[in-house]
Amino acid sequence: MNIPYPKIKVDKKDIEIAKEILSSYAGRVSEDSAIHDYVFQMMMQDNEEIKKILKEISIVEMHHLEILGNLIYQLGLTPLFASVVEDKTKWFSGEYVNYEKNWEQTLRDNIYQEEAAIRNYEKIILKTNDENVKHILKRIILDERIHIEIFAKLLEQTK
Repeated sequence: MNIPYPKIKVDKKDIEIAKEILSSYAGRVSEDSAIHDYVFQMMMQDNEEIKKILKEISIVEMHHLEILGNLIYQLGLTPLFASVVEDKTKWFSGEYVNYEKNWEQTLRDNIYQEEAAIRNYEKIILKTNDENVKHILKRIILDERIHIEIFAKLLEQTK
């Protein structure tokens, strides 16, 4: 996608929004989880074209991870590989990774996870008054929608 990402900046520190973003950064449904999922899927894949697609998507997710980490820091928190659940730190875990080996189910799971990520971003957008944060998250959502389209096309090819 050739639409540039907005500059990473915030109006002011906002710890509560930073906590919300932390879950999208390294929670169960997060950029960090997506990266691990797609790298695992690459290793399990024999098709070189599909490996290339998964690698490209994981690189985009790494860029999102970097953007969110910078946002979290500017909002006033350290971008730990963790989420905040009921005011407790929940560290990122390998149990978040989807180790499914059935390719068709993997694609369905990927679509579901990308949709869940979009819903999480949309919730954060509704909670913040910071237009900069909103613009950044809306731009990330555009990428996630493209990922859904890609996975949907791959799923269609399995039928």
